[in-house]
This record gives sequence, structure tokens and C-alpha cells, in this order.
Amino acid sequence: MKIGIMGAGGHGRVVLDLILESRGMEPAGFFDQRTGGEGPCGWPILGDETSLVENWPGFGLDGVVVAIGDNRARRRIFERLAVAGIPLVSPIHRRAQVSRFARIGAGTVVCAGAVVGPGAVIGDNCIINTGASVDHDCRVKDHAHICPGAVLAGSVTVGEEAMLGTGTVVIPGITIGNRTITGAGSVIIRDLPDDLVVAGVPARLIRRLAQELEEEVEEDDPGKETNGRPGQGKKTKGR
Repeated sequence: MKIGIMGAGGHGRVVLDLILESRGMEPAGFFDQRTGGEGPCGWPILGDETSLVENWPGFGLDGVVVAIGDNRARRRIFERLAVAGIPLVSPIHRRAQVSRFARIGAGTVVCAGAVVGPGAVIGDNCIINTGASVDHDCRVKDHAHICPGAVLAGSVTVGEEAMLGTGTVVIPGITIGNRTITGAGSVIIRDLPDDLVVAGVPARLIRRLAQELEEEVEEDDPGKETNGRPGQGKKTKGR
């Protein structure tokens, strides 16, 4: 199978290596905002996102992997490609261990050294990164990212677009909400609702994301009135 890689950044390099080490797959090249020329490790940049969607049959590919670390950006592109009817493939590194009783969704990548246990269900467009461990009966929902070295004990549920930072440890039976982020090295010993950033041992609240998301929606709405002036939505910190 000839596979295109959407995204020519650092995670794109990881996915290139992953495809080379997967059975039955061969990388054809990258798609990126920076079009033309040479991409990571000498593979060509074949086009951008729009050219991939509009000229899909002309590239002669069997499928695509969205190789972008940011969960929201990866979700947007994944959904656009899916609507266009482009096959989203799920490469598994030959040195990963995935139980025959686990399920892996469309477009999900399982990197070198990762372990996915029996009864685990991994959703669409997820990243199970290098050396991560997802034990028996876990559920990782769509567009989530389990970062390198993170460890999920049995029967953990991870919400959509959640990100478990490098080296996070989650005890059995915990539920982590949609879009929630855990800092590197966190230990999660209780359920976490949606839209939080937590860190520490045990993990403690750092900030809530819900207000930031609301402000982004306001800023993106050209008809939103602020201080009596249309089209000037409230800006978030750092913008």
C-alpha cells in the first residue's frame, strides 16, 4: 500500500518511520502547507491539503495518515479527508504489541514500543505514541493523544481530543474527560471532567480550558459585538 503523510513536521517524521516499519505499507511522500521540494528524511512534498482533497485520484495512493500532533488540527483535517472519501489508514509499528483482542480505529497510529492490551478499544485518529501502554479494557476515544511513555492501567477511559502528557500514569478505572490535558509525569488517581489542564503527583488542577474555548469562539465570530462595536471579539491571553 502506498501511503501519503499529511503533515511534514516532527510527528510527520515519526509517522514516516512508523510506515517504513509497518507491514504492507510504503510511504509515498508528504502533504504540507509548504509545497514542493524535499520533506523530512528526503521524501518529497507532493502537495498541500487542498490539492490532496481536490486531486486525490491523481496521486495514485491507497490511503493517508494525518501526522499532526495538535489534536484539534488533526481532527479538522481527518474529518475533511473522511468527508472527501479518502481512506485513512492505521499503521502499527512492527515493534508495537497490539492484542488480537484489541480494536484500533481508522487513522490511528501505534508507535514503536507501544502496548495495547486485550479488550482495549482505540478510536479514530488517535496517537498511541512511543512506548505508551494502554492496558486491558481501556477505551481511548477519537482524536486523543497518549504521549510517549504514558501508562494507562486497566479499564481507563480517555475522552475525545484529550492529551495525556509524557510519562503520565493513570490508575485503574479512571475516566478522563474530553479535551483534558495532563502534564508530563502526572499521576491521575481520580476522575477528571472535560476541559482541564492538570499536573503533579497526584495531579492537581492548573487551569480550566472551557472559558478559553468560549473566548476563541467569540473571537472567531465576525458578527459578535464587543463594547458596542461589531466584529471585534474578545481576545485570549497571549494573542
